[in-house]
Amino acid sequence: MANEVYPFTIRSILRAGKSRSQPAAFSMADPRRGPGYTQATGTDVPVMWDVDFIFTEAESVAFQLWGVVKLGNWQKPFDMPIRTEFGSLVHTCQFLPDSLLPATETGPLWKYSAKIMARKQLIPQDFKDATDLIINLPDWFNWASMLDVTINQEMPQA
Repeated sequence: MANEVYPFTIRSILRAGKSRSQPAAFSMADPRRGPGYTQATGTDVPVMWDVDFIFTEAESVAFQLWGVVKLGNWQKPFDMPIRTEFGSLVHTCQFLPDSLLPATETGPLWKYSAKIMARKQLIPQDFKDATDLIINLPDWFNWASMLDVTINQEMPQA
């Protein structure tokens, strides 16, 4: 069964009102003798997002209905675009119960805060493929469009 999709008709999370945290994918062993060493604990490490939503009263009603009716009282996972360093990427998320949407009314606006968990940090394959170039080229972002044209259009096929 497909996840519920965050409605495009309702304003998404605030850009300035979100922060990300993530547990480590390794643990550190502390032996009796010698240096400590790391040990992998898994590859699928969830990402926690502290988010804020600000809505008009009408948007707030739509948001509440979506969460209560469509998400089964905020329990079901949903797909939502979240802006990251790599652009806006669709994450599979779930609201966490310990911080479930306290609401504050400020004049005509409603502010909701929540903690959501995404299944993992997403890195697009294009970025993974260009890892060495990105890491080793100073100011790589300013070169990206010129390199794209050079590699894909100007260089002869080998």
